[in-house]
Amino acid sequence: MISTHAQIDLEVYEGATFYQEFTWAIGTPPLPVDLDGMTARMQARDDIADEEAVLDLTTENGGIIILTPANAGGYAIKIKPSETEGLCTTHERRVLVYDLFIDHGIDDDTGLQQKGKITVYPAVTRAA
Repeated sequence: MISTHAQIDLEVYEGATFYQEFTWAIGTPPLPVDLDGMTARMQARDDIADEEAVLDLTTENGGIIILTPANAGGYAIKIKPSETEGLCTTHERRVLVYDLFIDHGIDDDTGLQQKGKITVYPAVTRAA
């Protein structure tokens, strides 16, 4: 599997849904990768060395979605409000590091798709 290793920084707002779509395409000209049967996983931490993940998203828990049709190479990251609520406990901006891997599902083949920082902005409005 050829992965892109793309550096993509994300912005998340505390207490709000985060949703962003991406397309994985390779070659010249770029052609979409068929994601049929693939799974993905992503974790975010305050520091790469931290044991505990702040966010743990997978295709299994709905945090990463393989879009239809799968042969168009589309996938999305979705973080629910219940997962973003309370991320800024000091009411200050928080910066996490993350990476996202796509698992081919055959021959133990996994590739780093993207990595970067997630900036979480605190909310004034909070859940009741």
